[in-house]
Amino acid sequence: MTEREKLSKSTIIVILLAASIAWMHDGYSLVLISTLSTSLQDFFVGVTTTQIGLVISLQFVFTVPGAIFFGEIGDRFGRKKALIISIAWDAVFSSMTALVPRNMFWLFAVLRLLSGLGVSWGISFSLISEYFRPKRRGAVGGLVHSTFVFGYIGAILISMVIGPYGWQWCFLTALFPFPFLLLFWFYLPESAVWSEYDRITKESGQKQKLRIREIFSKKWLKLTVVLTILFWLAETGYHALVDHAPEFFEYLFTIAGVSNARLTALFFMLVIMMIAAVGLFFFGFLSDYIGRKKAFGIDNVIGIIGGIFFVIFTLLIFNQSVILVSAVIITLGFGLHGIFGVWSSELYDTELRASANSIIFSIARGLSFGALFVGLIADALNPYATIAERLLHPAESIQALGTGMTLSLIAMIGVFISLLSVPEPIDKEITALSKSDIIKP
Repeated sequence: MTEREKLSKSTIIVILLAASIAWMHDGYSLVLISTLSTSLQDFFVGVTTTQIGLVISLQFVFTVPGAIFFGEIGDRFGRKKALIISIAWDAVFSSMTALVPRNMFWLFAVLRLLSGLGVSWGISFSLISEYFRPKRRGAVGGLVHSTFVFGYIGAILISMVIGPYGWQWCFLTALFPFPFLLLFWFYLPESAVWSEYDRITKESGQKQKLRIREIFSKKWLKLTVVLTILFWLAETGYHALVDHAPEFFEYLFTIAGVSNARLTALFFMLVIMMIAAVGLFFFGFLSDYIGRKKAFGIDNVIGIIGGIFFVIFTLLIFNQSVILVSAVIITLGFGLHGIFGVWSSELYDTELRASANSIIFSIARGLSFGALFVGLIADALNPYATIAERLLHPAESIQALGTGMTLSLIAMIGVFISLLSVPEPIDKEITALSKSDIIKP
């Protein structure tokens, strides 16, 4: 009987909770700036949608050096230590943004960038992939990835309830993981697979290599490149829509004559994020039975269909009801993100897994620039400079922002094309030992 099979239900819950808190907090802290976008533009006088989009995009860029650092710690010293430290880092710097004065937007930006270094996604998925069997791994991966949605929902609720008293109070709540970190320090078990790898490495006297070099070595280069391109396109499509969605729906509900358009927009985001959570779990679950690649491709097609409806009924034949329906379809089309972590975990060896997962995903997300490009297009097309003016002219504003958001559809089509080059794992079993041939084209 293996150590994985000996785990008690309470230990399994702690493992799932640790991976979930890590990813939930990532979603929570990164999304707060999006849900509070208009409040931040009110507070920091002269700050535009482009500047908010730039900060959102650059904090993703800063996840790359964080991924290299924490991924190396995760592969060299263990998943548990790397996970706890990375969560604490993100929480501290995210909360510090609450202290920034009105005339120092640059300091707000710097703190957001520093918080981006706290990368935990790749470590979380390495941990759960090493503990759960192939026939459950996709469902668990989808479940864990869906906690990003609950982080998003938490950010929306905090923005709705505490936001009216000042955006600063919202960022202070980013410290919520600390009680959980104490629990994890004492009760979270180290990955049994990594522990076995560490024992073998030490007994053999094998010298450890720098992981960033290894994943771009001749053996792993092709796999690393095709996965990065696929994930990059998927992340670009996601952020081109979601990062500016609260602002988009505020314009839409203003056009509809809703009395409190900002609150209604946040409530609608809450609804579609709940739908997203279902999609993430379902397509992760589906991938356990039909394969990672097929499930990914099916969900991608759903997203493309929703994107086509969004473009047509936002820019060509304006229809508020169809726009809302298309938003739901696109949200289901983002379920493929729940397959990312377990798929890449099954393709890399244990000695590289945390680094490969972290670096590939962080490069993909960091270089997506979806929020930045959408903001640039929206600002270039919108004749009104401030958020107050734009809300007075919502029809022009939604056309400008909607034009920028068509970038998402282009990226989703790119995902479909690039998916053809990504391998499906032959052997989904994860062990401490390297496998000479684990993939097929």
